[in-house]
Amino acid sequence: MHAAEAVADAVLYEGYVLYPYRASAQKNRMRWQVGLVTPRSFAEATGSDPWFTQTECLVEAGPSAALTVRARALQVQQRTVEEAVHQDGVEWRAVAAIDVDDRRLIGWDEAIVGEFRRDNIAVATTAGARVEPWLLADAHDEELVRDRTGRIVARLLRRRREIRAAVRIEIEPCGHLFKIRVRIENDTPTNARTLAGRDDAVRQSLAGTHVMLAITDGAFVSLLDPPPQHATLTASCANHHTFPILVGPAGSSDVMLSSPIILYDHPAIAPESHGDFFDATEIDELLTLRVQTLTDDEKQEARATDDRAARIIDRCDATTPETMRGLHGAVRHIDAWQAFLNPPNDSAPEASAIDIGAVRFCRGLRVRIEPTRRADSMDICLRGRIATVAAVYRTLEDAPYIAVLLDDDPFGAAGESYRRSLFFHPDELVPLPGSAQ
Repeated sequence: MHAAEAVADAVLYEGYVLYPYRASAQKNRMRWQVGLVTPRSFAEATGSDPWFTQTECLVEAGPSAALTVRARALQVQQRTVEEAVHQDGVEWRAVAAIDVDDRRLIGWDEAIVGEFRRDNIAVATTAGARVEPWLLADAHDEELVRDRTGRIVARLLRRRREIRAAVRIEIEPCGHLFKIRVRIENDTPTNARTLAGRDDAVRQSLAGTHVMLAITDGAFVSLLDPPPQHATLTASCANHHTFPILVGPAGSSDVMLSSPIILYDHPAIAPESHGDFFDATEIDELLTLRVQTLTDDEKQEARATDDRAARIIDRCDATTPETMRGLHGAVRHIDAWQAFLNPPNDSAPEASAIDIGAVRFCRGLRVRIEPTRRADSMDICLRGRIATVAAVYRTLEDAPYIAVLLDDDPFGAAGESYRRSLFFHPDELVPLPGSAQ
């Protein structure tokens, strides 16, 4: 379950704060796009963000099968900054930012985790739907900030708006399987009715919304790669704004994550990763190098933006050469990858051939290059050049591409392994008379 929760946490905070991790960055001003469930009246008035998510999946259940349902989301917390007008800390004035000694304070929207959980739902004996409220309460907190002399100079106000959601759980018998349906709806009243009020609506929304399902005495059916006998039933599962996948060790089927982003079954956090970057596919090496190029002022602003951003800056600043070498890349499941790209029963490209009309394109055929696709400026330079076919490749969609080597390649004397193959569609190559076929 720990591995599954690590993936779920990555989903929860996907896009929470993006590189360069500063509040002033333009892309951090349009946040909360992943797994957002807005108030229904706002969604229906604007036709933009959804007001519900629906998960449907299948489970093989034994007589004592019990289901656990966990729904999690971020509740946006608005942080504003005020400075003290007088030293007594009684009167305050809102500001965009303020420096207190060596610390900068910036207004920002943070978030806290909200969770709904129901355990031990008997699968075989539960019929119909159960609808339960999910209330994320409002809150208003105040933090006084003193300078190094002890004088009150600023305060941080944190406010969360109430969110009224509902979780509908339904178990439907489907032959010897059961269909599990979990629907999350946001019924929060809101005054936001146009896209201009989206920021206000977001503060009454669930963000990063996802569902985790766990089963005892049972097994979930993969929706991505179902057994043939279950293919029709899995195709009938209606999932809206979410994608159920199996999580946990490869081969396990007792936990399912319904994610707002598309993932494959049994995803895992790379062991080389030393922490979150909240940035799509977590390209740790590139993002670490980018963070290291930030100026001191930019890093100060990033640290002031959010505690999680501050941890990213500190972690990247402390990165060692050994850590960077570990981030440079890893090859996993190479045998399966090679078999996928080069099926064992297929001929190698160098030994392959394709018949186009009366011409057999195969290794050794000499051709004149006549590009017609205008793929790039190289087509102009290569038009009319003479080349020799080196191999016949096929894409995953089974489209043929002919690899050729220029006869006048200046590196030709160095051997074929040093020469660059050029790829063309068959109709862009004109066979030369008398060439081997």
